Amino acid sequence: MKQLMVVLLGLVVISSGLLSGCSEKKPTNTVVADSDGDGFNDTVDAFPHNSSEWKDSDGDGVGDNSDAFPSDANETKDTDGDGVGDNADAFPLDPTEWKDSDGDGVGDNADAFPDDPTRWEQSPVDLFLERAEPFIEKVVVDNSTLQSYTSKILGGCDASARECRVNALYRDVLMNYTCISAPMSNATLQTPQETIQLKEGTCEDLSILLCSLLYNSGIPSSLVFTDEHVYALVSEVNADALWTVAEQSLLHQVEVRFGEPMSQPYQQTYTLPQANMLYVGGEEGKTFTGLIDWMTIDYSIESDRPVHMFVVPTQTEFFALRDGDLANFTQFTQWEVINLTSKTGTIPQLTTYGGIILLNEGAQAATVTVNFVFTFRPSFYQTYNRNTLTTYEVDGKDSVLLDSTLGAYGFPGYAAEVAGEKTVIDPLTNEYVTLP
Repeated sequence: MKQLMVVLLGLVVISSGLLSGCSEKKPTNTVVADSDGDGFNDTVDAFPHNSSEWKDSDGDGVGDNSDAFPSDANETKDTDGDGVGDNADAFPLDPTEWKDSDGDGVGDNADAFPDDPTRWEQSPVDLFLERAEPFIEKVVVDNSTLQSYTSKILGGCDASARECRVNALYRDVLMNYTCISAPMSNATLQTPQETIQLKEGTCEDLSILLCSLLYNSGIPSSLVFTDEHVYALVSEVNADALWTVAEQSLLHQVEVRFGEPMSQPYQQTYTLPQANMLYVGGEEGKTFTGLIDWMTIDYSIESDRPVHMFVVPTQTEFFALRDGDLANFTQFTQWEVINLTSKTGTIPQLTTYGGIILLNEGAQAATVTVNFVFTFRPSFYQTYNRNTLTTYEVDGKDSVLLDSTLGAYGFPGYAAEVAGEKTVIDPLTNEYVTLP
């Protein structure tokens, strides 16, 4: 029994020794695989069988070395090399384009209208519009100051009388503004407000003012370009009605400068003593120069005694006859009447401001009734008349030019001095046409 226990103890001791590590320890070998031989072991190589790739930063399945966008999981390739990935590039084969905002098939860089799918090409450069733009930009179509200004000018015109309104605004510019002669230039153009303040401007400045005044009075207008000048133009006018109001303005202008009405009736009954004279006509020294071409005298004379009628060129002849200075007495013998008691007629086209002398050579006083009408023909009719009012058809409407260079006797529609091709442009739409 004792012997068995010894053996068991020995076994325990031996086993304990083995378990306590007293026996010799053998080394173990660990093998790390690099299947593609790229220097990155398979455990860290995202592409263990592709020697050219080992990392996929954005996790899109394409290695960083071949991924054009290694940090963008949505893009891997940039075929045209424009910096925009093929997935986001509307034009992956065109390095100059990558976006098509309006979806018209033309890239935004080449599309002149990138937000309009109906057009993409820029119109060719319009040389006329380039020339006209600085001028039409100065036109003011809605301004309270200009509206107030025009309302004062148009006080004498009915709101529906378009021709009266056009003529009134035009004449205000002709009469109250100085036209400076200067080459046409867009560098020194004035605004309408500046022109009103200065009361002067170039032809172009005055035309811009006219166009603006018309707009602010409710009448749309345009600018007309020639090689040398810019004019205003207004449409929807009746030529006959326009001439009527223009003619009255011109007549008034002559009357102001001449100092007398263009038609002067004169009716009176006189007692003409023996050897006395009556003169009815112009004052001594007053001439027609530059204002009047000629005058006519329509006359009717009734006398209870025979009288003598002379037609004389000036009042000087009356004084010469009165003073017996017959050497300086001149008369129009074709209209001399002796022993007149009743006479009606017309003295046509006297080119000087003369008149009629009635002389009582009888032995008794004569009672004489005279009825005269002196009518003057202004010189402006040689140039400015209904026949020289020119209309142009624009959009099927009669239109007239307004030439701001004509001075006191100009009128709307006179375009005889406007030479060369005429191109009219709407300052609101920039649409233009060449006048016929």
